[in-house]
Amino acid sequence: MFKIIRTSILDLFDSKMRAVFLKTVSISIIVILGLMLLIWGLFDSVQIFEFNFLNKLISWAIGVILVIIASAVLGPMMIVIGGIYSEDIAHYVEKKHYPNRVGHRFVGVAESINTGGRLLFKCLIINVLLIPIYIVGGFFPIISVVIFFWVNGYLLSRELFEIVASRHLGRGDRVLFWKANRGGSVVIGVMIICLSTVPLLNLISAMLGMIITTHFFQYRANAGELQRRLDVE
Repeated sequence: MFKIIRTSILDLFDSKMRAVFLKTVSISIIVILGLMLLIWGLFDSVQIFEFNFLNKLISWAIGVILVIIASAVLGPMMIVIGGIYSEDIAHYVEKKHYPNRVGHRFVGVAESINTGGRLLFKCLIINVLLIPIYIVGGFFPIISVVIFFWVNGYLLSRELFEIVASRHLGRGDRVLFWKANRGGSVVIGVMIICLSTVPLLNLISAMLGMIITTHFFQYRANAGELQRRLDVE
């Protein structure tokens, strides 16, 4: 896994990926600034009670909830952004490192964005349902953090894997291959979710997640996992 991460970081800054890198980072900056402005506007606009201190208290509570939701959906939003260029990213990585195993199926922008949008919807709904647990977990921060990163990392890893695997496999084989490699894939998802919550690093999370997942898929496929069932060549 460490070798995959190291190779992925080097790929991220490869001169041939510079155009995609700059486009992805630029769109990411716009999305993050938009989220910050939205949270700030809602945070400061609550006027329910006559007493100012109650309004401030409510606005702070809403602000905390919005920050939780924004943190949860930021990773998926980065994947939606990355989805615009996912075909270019995956093709570049495979052509450079796995020239004999380049994906034979073209994944269009619409399909990639649809996958990212589905992930965004799932993360939004699930994290809204988990808000009571996050609030109660404020008394046990470690538990809340573990739940947050594991749940969102799992969802993210599933959709990232789907985007990469769809270049090589049919639906049934993708499900089998995902189940056989779920553990390592979830580790990648949790790592990318962590990156998406860190300023500046969140700008590269979408692209890095796609690169790492491509390497991971190829590594597991080449290791002979489900080789009798999967035509990864």
